[in-house]
Amino acid sequence: MEDHIGLTLLGVDIGTTHMKACAYDETGRFLGAAHRGTPTRRLQGGRAEYDAHAVEHAAFEVIRQVAERFGPPRAIGVASMAESGFLTDDSGEPLVPAVAWFDGRTAPQAVRWKERLDPIELFSRTGLHLAPRCSACKLEWHRENTPEAWSKAGSWLGMAEYLAFRMTGEKSTDPSLASRTMLFNIVRGEWDEKLCALAGISPDMLPPVYTAGTSPGRLLSSAAAGTPIPPGIPVVVCGHDHVCGAFGAGVVEPGEVADSMGTAEGVLIALREPLLDETIHNLGLSIGRHVLPHSFYLGAGLPEAGGAVGWLLRLLEGTEEDLARWTDEAASLAPGEGGVFLPVVRGVGGGVLLHALGEQSSPAHLLRAVLEGLTLEIDAALKRAAEAAEVELSSITVLGGGANNSLWRQLKANVSGKHVRAVCEPECVARGAAMLAGIGAGIYQDHNSVPGPEYGPYTHSPAGDQAAYKRLYSEVLRPLRERLGSLRLEQQDAV
Repeated sequence: MEDHIGLTLLGVDIGTTHMKACAYDETGRFLGAAHRGTPTRRLQGGRAEYDAHAVEHAAFEVIRQVAERFGPPRAIGVASMAESGFLTDDSGEPLVPAVAWFDGRTAPQAVRWKERLDPIELFSRTGLHLAPRCSACKLEWHRENTPEAWSKAGSWLGMAEYLAFRMTGEKSTDPSLASRTMLFNIVRGEWDEKLCALAGISPDMLPPVYTAGTSPGRLLSSAAAGTPIPPGIPVVVCGHDHVCGAFGAGVVEPGEVADSMGTAEGVLIALREPLLDETIHNLGLSIGRHVLPHSFYLGAGLPEAGGAVGWLLRLLEGTEEDLARWTDEAASLAPGEGGVFLPVVRGVGGGVLLHALGEQSSPAHLLRAVLEGLTLEIDAALKRAAEAAEVELSSITVLGGGANNSLWRQLKANVSGKHVRAVCEPECVARGAAMLAGIGAGIYQDHNSVPGPEYGPYTHSPAGDQAAYKRLYSEVLRPLRERLGSLRLEQQDAV
């Protein structure tokens, strides 16, 4: 075992594509990590499921590997993707696989919600727009499609909540995860009885809500068996991965933007008060509870980000070395020279790539189109968010796997006109979870006393292409999206 004086904390991130366990010392310094692919069962029609025991086994494996290499932590924090969860019996045993957050099978349930509740009222209670991915729709799907399991159901536990329960025997969640279920009143900070009734469940089916990092669980002897970790250490639910990542990246002040570039992409602006009026709703923006106490965030996102880059790599049968070479070549291209890529919500069609292939076209052209299309879409959402919140954006901090791409970072600066910086920390979500666990363990007095991360030695400044990208978006991408939307409506009307 390597000798690392001051090792105290371990953060776990259960992501859509990968799960990670990362070790940190009391200063917040990254020591090392273990990674595994998130066990996922892919089904026809873009559907996907997670087996509870496979997820649990993989998570315990990366936790054990990190603890064996760096020594036992004083606390463990768990963050995860939102919306997906396990239906369990009264003892916490899983009854059926979890439906992936991006799985579109719950669309009929979402349509029925429109008949039950005015979208504006739903937004005023939850900060959410009705969408199939919400946990409420998944619960209803299980009631209708897995009746035998539903008859035994006692609890609904999200990914982080389920893992923490298996480690401690305590059921708990935090406000940032709760506010992605469509069952949580973000103003009152509690489960919403009206929404639960509309979903056909009791609030008792949902876990108690604690401030991020302060849930009461302690590692059981049975969970500690086979690892060097002593039983009795705190194990805490730390929140939604994008929000945990913003905290881990030290982006917590109004006007600062956290851009989490994982399989999906989310941009977050911290708020002191929730903005739940009709204007925010009509702009398609979401409001949620932050991992910071009594705080909120204004958010926008793309279901496809790093996932779209991965799709392109698979389509072209390329390697990571190919991707690095194509990135270098794409950096020399002019705005729009690669063509047009229009990202489309996962489950509706993946991605639409429009490109006039010529004799000189190459994978670099396609990559440039993908990165520009993603950047323009998220920038438009970010600008809508800032205007609605009446916040002057100061800078953009990028984190996640996509932040490793230097061209993507520069494009964000060019399109937004803002300075862009990256966090040196390779796993901001796990870092945020570990630091929140440190609060729960009493290592840090409060959220303000948590050490911040280190940032990269470079800052990307705008290169003067903002006007060109503004035209590309306003004259090409936005009209194209509107036209495709009209075509879909016409097709639906014709059915």
